[in-house]
Amino acid sequence: MVKPIELKNVRKVFNHPMKVWSKIESVKDLSFSMEQGEIIGFVGHNGAGKTTTIKMIMGFIKPTAGEISVFGKKPGDREVKSKIGFLPERPYFYSELTAMEVLKYFGRLSGISSSVLTGKAENVLKKVGLFEDRNRKLASYSKGMLQRIGLAQAIIHDPELVIMDEPMSGLDPIGRKEVKDIIRGLKRDGRSVIFSSHILSDIENLSDRVLIIEHGKLKSFGSLHEIIRPEDVRYSIEFSCDKSMKDAVFALFDGVRIVSDRFVLDCADISDFNSKLAEVVGKGYTVLNAAGSYPSLEEIVFKEIREEENGQR
Repeated sequence: MVKPIELKNVRKVFNHPMKVWSKIESVKDLSFSMEQGEIIGFVGHNGAGKTTTIKMIMGFIKPTAGEISVFGKKPGDREVKSKIGFLPERPYFYSELTAMEVLKYFGRLSGISSSVLTGKAENVLKKVGLFEDRNRKLASYSKGMLQRIGLAQAIIHDPELVIMDEPMSGLDPIGRKEVKDIIRGLKRDGRSVIFSSHILSDIENLSDRVLIIEHGKLKSFGSLHEIIRPEDVRYSIEFSCDKSMKDAVFALFDGVRIVSDRFVLDCADISDFNSKLAEVVGKGYTVLNAAGSYPSLEEIVFKEIREEENGQR
């Protein structure tokens, strides 16, 4: 099956805006591919290369080296463009148009028949929560409302692939929930979605796989469980016993602590966890909980950034 997106050893170099003899390497040997019907969350700090990568996938700029294919063809191919919906980081529209006029305009550009265009536009506006404001001029819209009309134009033509750069920027919690529901709905319909966001909890909740890029290089790519390293998993054992055995517990285990009338024992790794759990059970203590806790996406990303910065010093 042809993949919606595939990058092989992609590199992008720009001329330095101030130093004509200098170059800026924005993307460095980036390779990844996307499966049909999956959601990929794109993570990286400002300047990491996310937007540059998205622009190359869209065909707005060409890579300096490497190959990019979208549905098996080069970015910018007319047939490919008809399959893509795109929401830029800072969408801009003519402020004197109404939301309905904007959607009809983009719908006609996408080849939607006039006989069904009004109905499709109304349905999409309902999805993004703008139906009641459909006849207001965009000049009166808030930043969050403009973000929603940007999302609406990206999906008006039922694209197979939706690419979003910071789709939840400027939205309040209710607006973010609505956008997340739309993204999940796209997946249920078999659409593929790749989106960048600085709100890591949103990426963690939505994504099938997470793409972490730092300084233009791929740091991690996979499901959260795939990109979590074994040494990042924290193991602990919670247990209880008779109060008369309290001193014996403290004598047996270094570092044990009491939390809410239960003993909590942290373990260095899985081997230490298994050994200490066997001791707890062997002593006849009551095990209340024994498991590994996984780091959040935020913890993973910040650790990647710190390691990248330390490696460059």
